Amino acid sequence: MKPLKAPKKYYVSSTDEYPILFVIAALTKGVSIFNGIEDLANKESNRILEMQKVLSQLGIRSKASKNQMKIIGRGMIDADKKKILIENLGDHRICMASFVLSILTGARTEIKNFETVFTSSPSFLKIMKSLGAKFEIKE
Repeated sequence: MKPLKAPKKYYVSSTDEYPILFVIAALTKGVSIFNGIEDLANKESNRILEMQKVLSQLGIRSKASKNQMKIIGRGMIDADKKKILIENLGDHRICMASFVLSILTGARTEIKNFETVFTSSPSFLKIMKSLGAKFEIKE
């Protein structure tokens, strides 16, 4: 009989997935802690800071440091009387995560420079529309 070998360790860079994971955490009851996220500060925007700003606009509490984000999830919320404003960041992942958060909570959302999404996901709005999302594009 062969001795058992320790499994290989695989490390995956998921800096692009964290914004949507933060949205999921915010809409799930309980505390979620994300460690080892320092690379998020060096993307198109500081994704830690920007997602913290987005979540706070809906009253979702979080605490962030250079290497960690703690989100106090509230479960699904009704935010139809709240508004999310995304400045011109040029960060497609923040735009997409905020769009999804808006659709799920009913928050009115204004995303400046949304066109940046089309660089990584040209069919994003088409997919969202096919899933039942209602949105308006203003010039």
